[in-house]
Amino acid sequence: MINNLDRRILFIIIALSVILPLIRPIGLPVAVTPITKTAYDVVDSLKEGERLLLSFDFDPASEPELFPMAKCVIRHCFRKNIRIVAIALWAQGPMECKKAFEEVLSESEFSNKVYGKDYVNLGVRPSYLATVKGMGTSFANTFPVDFSEKPITDFEIMKGLTNYKDIGAVFSLTTGSVGISTYLALIQLQYNVKVTGGCTAVSALEYYPYLQSKQLLGLLEGMKGASEYEKLVNKPGKATAAMEPQSIVHIVLIFFILIANLSQYVLKGQKY
Repeated sequence: MINNLDRRILFIIIALSVILPLIRPIGLPVAVTPITKTAYDVVDSLKEGERLLLSFDFDPASEPELFPMAKCVIRHCFRKNIRIVAIALWAQGPMECKKAFEEVLSESEFSNKVYGKDYVNLGVRPSYLATVKGMGTSFANTFPVDFSEKPITDFEIMKGLTNYKDIGAVFSLTTGSVGISTYLALIQLQYNVKVTGGCTAVSALEYYPYLQSKQLLGLLEGMKGASEYEKLVNKPGKATAAMEPQSIVHIVLIFFILIANLSQYVLKGQKY
């Protein structure tokens, strides 16, 4: 009976459920949830030449879930010729930003994109509250230089950019408490700016009230949200590859839970 199954056999089955799909993907379908599609639509609704404020509010610990989202957003914007003004509210954010742009730009499709014209990395400033509030008055005063310490007056993308009124939408990639909720609390109502983003799966529930009130327009939830965005931009990547083993492991666990419960039911019936 299942009750006497050596647990090492279960461990081997779980290990194979992870390893085999990575070696030979099955190609499980990815279903796009409404909140992912809404976040996608916010970016897709921007017109050619408009600016998206892409906020890198995470560190390497959250990279597996949020980094694929960043690459999807960048690809989406580049294809539609939407300009990206990238900043960070986390100290490690600018390096994550630099890495994301480098990986996307290495693809031949985007080799024509120019720094300072199509995108810019403004880096991070000491106080996230002062940064978010300051951009409402003046981007130039808040970020006088970019991440490489070059004056922002040198960049074409910064011409005509005064404050949030010159931004089409804000997309925050968030881990922890600084990020999406900061933009919602400080600028969403005051400047009537569209705010969307992505977060780690463990923190997704805290943003549901904002989704229901329509303050937050869509949300990418962890690895699943990243894989859905990869499907929408027709560029399967690490998130899609990681979701397949996860799904198969869930199926295997559910199967064994059902078998174990059925076994207990049968044994209980035999006692009587």
